[in-house]
Amino acid sequence: MLRFDRNTTKDAIKYIMDNCHFTFGEKIFRQIVGIPMGSDPAPFMANLFLYYFENKRVKNLKKERLQRARRFLHTFRFIDDLLTINDNDEFSNSYKEIYPPELQLNLEHSGDQVSFLDLQITKENGHLNTKLFDKRDEFPFSIVRLPFYSSNIPSNMFYSCIGAEILRIGRVCSSTDSFILSCRTLIKRMKKQGAENFKLRKVIKKTYGRQQLLRQFGQNATAFATNILN
Repeated sequence: MLRFDRNTTKDAIKYIMDNCHFTFGEKIFRQIVGIPMGSDPAPFMANLFLYYFENKRVKNLKKERLQRARRFLHTFRFIDDLLTINDNDEFSNSYKEIYPPELQLNLEHSGDQVSFLDLQITKENGHLNTKLFDKRDEFPFSIVRLPFYSSNIPSNMFYSCIGAEILRIGRVCSSTDSFILSCRTLIKRMKKQGAENFKLRKVIKKTYGRQQLLRQFGQNATAFATNILN
C-alpha cells in the first residue's frame, strides 16, 4: 500500500506545482504562478490554502475578541467565491489581516442584491429572497447547456436531465414567480434542442410526483406542468 507522510506529501505537492504543463498549438508551456484551473488538485489546494488563514484568524479572534469572531457566523466560501451576510462589515474591515498580501481579492457585489455561485440573493423587507443566477445569460452569444436530443445518448437520459434541472431550480428559488420564469426559460431552450411537448409534460409531472419540495410551486402535477409549459 502506498503511504505518504508529511515529507513525502510536501514533495508530491511541490512536484505538482513545478510540473504543470499545457500545450497551445505546437508549443508546450509550464505554469510558474499558481496552479492551472482544471487540474485535479487545484480545488483541494485552493481550499486548504484559504482554510489555513481563515481558521487561524477565527481561532485568534475567539481568544481575543469573541464578539468579532461571531460576526463571521454567516460567512460562506466555496473554493474561491466568498459570501458574507450581516457581518457589520467585519470581513471588509479585516480581510487584509486574514489573507497574505499576494492574494488579490475582488469585490463583485455588495448591498441589498448580490450573486453567489448560482444564487441571486435579494434583501426585501428584512427577508432574503433567492432565485437562479447564471452569468451565461448575460453573454452576447448562445451557450450549449444540457444535451441535445440528437446526441448519442438514450432519450430517457435526455428527458431525465430536464427533470433534474427543474429540481435544481426548485431548490434555489424562494418564490413561485422566479421558479416558473426560470423553468419556462429552461423549457424554451430544451425545445430548441429537440424536446417534444408531450414527453416534456410527462417528465415534469413525474418529477413533481417524486419530489416533495416541488409541491410548494403547484397544487397538483397537472397544474404544475401546465404552468411551466405555458
